[in-house]
Amino acid sequence: MSSPEPNPGSEDPAELDLPVTLDELRRSKKVSWILDECIRIPGTQIRFGLDPILGLFPYGGETIATVIGASILGEAGKKGIPFRTLMKMGGNMILNAGVGTIPVMGDLFSVWFKSNSRNYRLLNRFLESDEGEQEPGGWWPVFVILGILGTVLLLNILSWVFFSALLYWSIKQLGLVE
Repeated sequence: MSSPEPNPGSEDPAELDLPVTLDELRRSKKVSWILDECIRIPGTQIRFGLDPILGLFPYGGETIATVIGASILGEAGKKGIPFRTLMKMGGNMILNAGVGTIPVMGDLFSVWFKSNSRNYRLLNRFLESDEGEQEPGGWWPVFVILGILGTVLLLNILSWVFFSALLYWSIKQLGLVE
């Protein structure tokens, strides 16, 4: 006796026999939408999210946005995404965070680049592919994600040390401090 055909209108992921639950996909999509596209400038097609807004906060706003966006990488790692794709996703995050450390310009870059939306598309493309049913990723994705977060944190610390030193040097050149 064969198993009954899944009901296409069903909301139960177990009945659909999907490699990932709908809740997990929705969560990753929602994170990318909130960080990259939840706000639209009226009268334009320009959308941005909390990522560039958080980037405006000195000493860690970019790190907070990256930590939130890392949940997409976490989902990718749990689903056994290939190492190369996970590294590309990490590269998107590091590039966004690295450029994001430059005041104003980095936030404008974040509005354009949308690293979290790019990462969600990479995850979704993998899950829809023939190889999307690979074994779970094991522990190596955790180390990759921690390495990416550490790199972003280091980039933030170094950029603010640089900008603080530049500000101090500028003030000293103006003769406001000795």
